[in-house]
Amino acid sequence: MNKILTIAALVLVNTAWAQQFHFSGTISGMADENLLVTFPEDYLGNTWKEEIPVSKSSFSKDVAIPASGWMKLNYHGKDRSIFVWKNATALTIDFDADFLDDNAGVKFGGDDAAIHEFVTQVNEKFGSKLLVEWLNGQATDASNIDGMEMEIFALRNDVIHALEKAESDLPADFVKAYKNHITYYYYLSLFKFSEVKTTKSNIPKATEIPKVLIVGLDWERMNKSSELDSKFFRELLIQFVNYKALEGYDFMKFADRQAVVQEAFNLARENLKGESLQYFLAKTILANSANVQPSLLRQMRDFLAGTESSEVFVKMVTDSLGDRLQAKDDAVQVALTDAQPAKDEIDVELQGLDGKMFKLSELKGKVVYLDIWASWCGPCRKEFPASKALKGNLSKKDSKNIEFLYISIDNTETVWKLAIEELGIEGVHGLSKGGWGSEATSKFGVNSIPRYLIFNKQGKVVDGNAPRPSDPRLLEILQKLAAQ
Repeated sequence: MNKILTIAALVLVNTAWAQQFHFSGTISGMADENLLVTFPEDYLGNTWKEEIPVSKSSFSKDVAIPASGWMKLNYHGKDRSIFVWKNATALTIDFDADFLDDNAGVKFGGDDAAIHEFVTQVNEKFGSKLLVEWLNGQATDASNIDGMEMEIFALRNDVIHALEKAESDLPADFVKAYKNHITYYYYLSLFKFSEVKTTKSNIPKATEIPKVLIVGLDWERMNKSSELDSKFFRELLIQFVNYKALEGYDFMKFADRQAVVQEAFNLARENLKGESLQYFLAKTILANSANVQPSLLRQMRDFLAGTESSEVFVKMVTDSLGDRLQAKDDAVQVALTDAQPAKDEIDVELQGLDGKMFKLSELKGKVVYLDIWASWCGPCRKEFPASKALKGNLSKKDSKNIEFLYISIDNTETVWKLAIEELGIEGVHGLSKGGWGSEATSKFGVNSIPRYLIFNKQGKVVDGNAPRPSDPRLLEILQKLAAQ
């Protein structure tokens, strides 16, 4: 999303983050047109534009700056980019009408002038690297996190050294904010490494970041909403919550994007607050609108609307998504008739709690919801309460026609049985020893758990990657199959 919007429409809405800034100057030569200003992107990627009147070769206006960043001026077909800091109060610029892009002929004043000069110097020297896109490329090429961490840490130190050399000419609060900004860039590089390597890897576990490298990051720091002015902090906030979601599941990968967003939402509403929470929710809704169910989008939007002073974010979400927020969830697809053939029957032999062997095929005649799990799997354990609640929502008739089968891939009976007792898992239990080399994982092509499958009454697989117990669609799927 990168909308071009007029500032007149947004100033009324975005007062939550807009900062008043006095912009003035003089234009020598043929000053015969107004000045066109494109402001820095706001927190959600919108670009603000305004035409500032020029009268008698000068202009003066209080404008609303949505966030720190590069402001673009256009006059007589010439462009000039100026870095504006949101907490500065004024900027003056004097230039020739035909030479706005001439460094020698442009003069700056106001408390933003020194800030612009410093950031321009940093950008000239390091700008090609101080980009999220560059970090993605580095993460892709890096063979290990240590090498990437050392490179980014050295870059961070070089920027801070440049900041310290210019410190006497800069506002103290800007110096502090910019140090934090570059530090968030460093932290972000670590999370980008984890994200890129996890996405590209075929193994079922995500790539962890050594805890010693992120010891300074916690929920308290993520709740410092004043830091949202830093684009690196904003990106880091999203990465941090998603990483914490994986951490809560022992870094086992989620089955799909819906599961990632749902768990990140759960964590955010428990641990974030204020504008950090509102930004996270709005950004997550907008970024995932096409690949999660509308019901989850509405759930997040409604929670966002219930937070204090959230009107700006709610309006952005509502205006941007429109019909998607009102849409129905994707229709449930199951094999309801013989005209919709299911996959071939897959059978496995399992050890029951009584020590006797039995086969999956012995459950023919019932719809089987199969849960492949292990005692050490955090994501598996977290779904069991939802599984119990799901069974509680079945009618007596449905309960007779639906069986919940739990296949553990633990290596020993003792830990398997202790976990069942500890977690109170109700249903038919089978053990397929051997972990990732077990008969169950081999026959069902499982490389990550939990994994769920649904069998119809004929013992054939109708969904080899079925919804989790916590997915509200699952009840309807099972009921439809049970009614056949």
